[in-house]
Parts: sequence; C-alpha cells; structure tokens
Amino acid sequence: MGLEDRDWNRRADGRGAVRRSLPGALVVVAVIGGLVAAGGALKLLRGPQPTFEGHSRQLHGDTEISLLPGTPSIKLRRESLYWPNDRWTEYLAPEQTCPGAERTDLPLREQADVMVCLVNYARAKRGLAQLEPIGLLNDTSLAKAAKIVRCKEFAHAACGDDPAADVRATGYSGAFGENLYIADGRWRAPRLALDGWLNSPGHRENLFRPQWRTQGISVTTIPRFGAYRDAALWVNQFGI
Repeated sequence: MGLEDRDWNRRADGRGAVRRSLPGALVVVAVIGGLVAAGGALKLLRGPQPTFEGHSRQLHGDTEISLLPGTPSIKLRRESLYWPNDRWTEYLAPEQTCPGAERTDLPLREQADVMVCLVNYARAKRGLAQLEPIGLLNDTSLAKAAKIVRCKEFAHAACGDDPAADVRATGYSGAFGENLYIADGRWRAPRLALDGWLNSPGHRENLFRPQWRTQGISVTTIPRFGAYRDAALWVNQFGI
C-alpha cells in the first residue's frame, strides 16, 4: 500500500506569491513474520508504520517466543517507542512538564492540549517563541482531518483541494504551514507524533520556523484507514 504525504509550507506576500517545500513519497508495509527455532516459535510482530511527510518509520516489531504450540509467549524484546539513535530526545518534554504525553487513552481534547505543550517545549529549547493555539487554526486542522478521512487520502491536498483552502476560506492571508502524522498502537501518542516530526527534516524545519506565532492542533481517531486500525491522525497547523 502506498500513501503520499508532504510536509507543506505556503507563504503568500502582497502579490500572492506561493512557495511549497519538500515533496516526497513513501510506501507503508504491514508484515507478520514467523520463524521456527530450537523447537519453539519465534515471532516478529510488525504493524503499519507511523507515517508523516513522505517518511515512514520502519518498526522491527516486538519479538516473542513460545516453547510449545498453544502455550503463553515470552516477550524477548519490545520495540522502542522512539527513533533509533534519536538525536532529538532533549526536545521532548519530560512527563512532569507535559503530563500524559505517552498516553493514548486520554480524551482527544486533552491529547491536543498535551501536543500544544510538547510543541511549545520543543520550540523553547530551540530559542523560539511559543505558539498560541487559536480557534481558527484548531477548526481548520479539524477540517483537514475530516477531508483526509472522507477521501481516504493521507495528503495535504486531500480530496484534490489546495492545502490551504480551508484557512484561506476564513479570510486569513498570511504565511501558513502544516504537519501531518498517522499511526496506530502505542505510536498514536502525542509525544511519539512529535518525535516523528523532529526526526523528519521537512517537518522539523516547519516546526522550527521563527515566523510562526500561532498554531492549531487536531487529533482524530479512525477505526480503519488502509492498513491502520484504531489509528490517530494528527494535524498541526501554523500561522503568523
């Protein structure tokens, strides 16, 4: 299954000039592997990969072993939540600063609030201004998520619309940016979504743009989206 996404940034000046950045393409693959070794069953359990901006993190999956068919399995290794050799961990707020950042069971409104905290912590570590969440961008973030779900198209230009169509329809004409992320399982959590953006050059550049002053966040749960089950779709929009 192939899904296309782009970290997207648009800037309009007085003459309506437009800039777009970093197109990309990706392939997301779900694999269940089974190996038989030493008289037991050794399993590598993999699922859909967290996906964002034309990138897909490759998960190796949990490793379990059952000594006899039908007996409980023993977990030998658990897949790390965070990127291997992650150089951006210092930009991830600790639990005491943004409580609940690894939880996926909080009400969606609370998860969105946690993401606002995480984004502002990362920007503060970079020496950048914190971003005020505003209703306009919260609403247009939700509108983008609804288009992605309705058209089953994980893309900034979902349903064939201009990526900034909903924002421009409100009368807003300033600079605008957007980051997307989708994942299921433990990788739905806000801290994991932010870690994905930080490890993606295009998303990271968008996140750390000095001109941003405002942001909007939405998180939508989707029972079924391609290979994903009970997924979380994150939309983070930026404005001036």
